[in-house]
Amino acid sequence: MRQKFSNIISHRGYHGDGIIENTLEAFSKSIRYSFPIELDVYLTKDHQLVVFHDSTLKRLMGIDQRVEDCNYSELLQFSFLGGKGKIPLLLEVLELVNGKVSLLIEVKRSKNYRKVCQALWELLLKYSGPVKIQSFDFRIVRWFLRKKRYPVGLLISPNPKAQYYWYYLLVNCSFFVQHVVRPDFVSYDIHGGNSDFLKAIRRANIPIYLWTIRTEKELQKAKKYGDFYITEGLGSFR
Repeated sequence: MRQKFSNIISHRGYHGDGIIENTLEAFSKSIRYSFPIELDVYLTKDHQLVVFHDSTLKRLMGIDQRVEDCNYSELLQFSFLGGKGKIPLLLEVLELVNGKVSLLIEVKRSKNYRKVCQALWELLLKYSGPVKIQSFDFRIVRWFLRKKRYPVGLLISPNPKAQYYWYYLLVNCSFFVQHVVRPDFVSYDIHGGNSDFLKAIRRANIPIYLWTIRTEKELQKAKKYGDFYITEGLGSFR
């Protein structure tokens, strides 16, 4: 496996300029330039793990329908707005990557997180490439930590408007993160890079991933606070 850019991670693959995020084309380009890949997974109604970021198809396909409420055969009928490709199965992505670069898999919040975790666990057991897992849902983080097979991180937003306020208070408490969740790493919004919370995480020697980096200036800022950088606009970092 090539490790030239091991700490700069391609956010939803190397997309842009007509290449849609979280598609096989975006992941192929990440592999071509040796960037590790961050991606997102949902479980469809017929229990297929698909790679897609949003909970609905509205932004990328113009369809106001939830991914979890569709069978995979239904998803294949929809087209991306302004681009080509289809929503890939995670299995297809694993076959494409095949250990060439490392994967950072975000497990999305869902109606039944245990089913998603079990499906992902069973699929990854057949995959030998390097994988890390992360989620905004600390229950998912704890589920995979108990398996003791992959590094697992807690995604955290410093924005109270982006989540239930009680959840914001919980996951932005360094004591809760360090002593209750106990993740292998923390993945945090670059805009909160200088927070007291992140300073406490740094003092605890927990690795920090920062998202989403889009410019060289943001990358330089991120290097002051973090260890790994989830990045878009990758052309300037090649």
